[in-house]
Amino acid sequence: MATEKPEKKILVAVRAADLPIVRDALGIEFNVVVCHTLDDAIDQLTEQVGLIACGVHFDDGAMFDFLRCAKANPETRAIPFFLLIDEGAAYSNAIIEGIRLAAKLLGAAALTDLSRLKTEVGEQQAYERLRQTVRDALSSQGH
Repeated sequence: MATEKPEKKILVAVRAADLPIVRDALGIEFNVVVCHTLDDAIDQLTEQVGLIACGVHFDDGAMFDFLRCAKANPETRAIPFFLLIDEGAAYSNAIIEGIRLAAKLLGAAALTDLSRLKTEVGEQQAYERLRQTVRDALSSQGH
């Protein structure tokens, strides 16, 4: 008798203030585990996680620490790690590009500037693009 694989979780590492954006962006479709501290995020990082989404302001800037930790562990290295710049972050293009390059060098899959994406395509379309990215990442792992 075949058993169904358990649904992979999305580990979302953000500030508590960013929870409404997370809820709006992901909706109710996914199994989401939210963490607000680096220690909690590391504790939740298991083989059950299929994708990591981390805000750039997570735990007072611990995003790169979390990224390094996830990529240093052979059991979690292959989990796609996405960085998100939240709304209200008024970074220059140069700073965003610097964050993007550093993230890429450390093994992140992508950096998404949610404010700019919403401006370009509208809020609902931006959220749908994020959800499709999540679906694609999870399905590429045999979810």
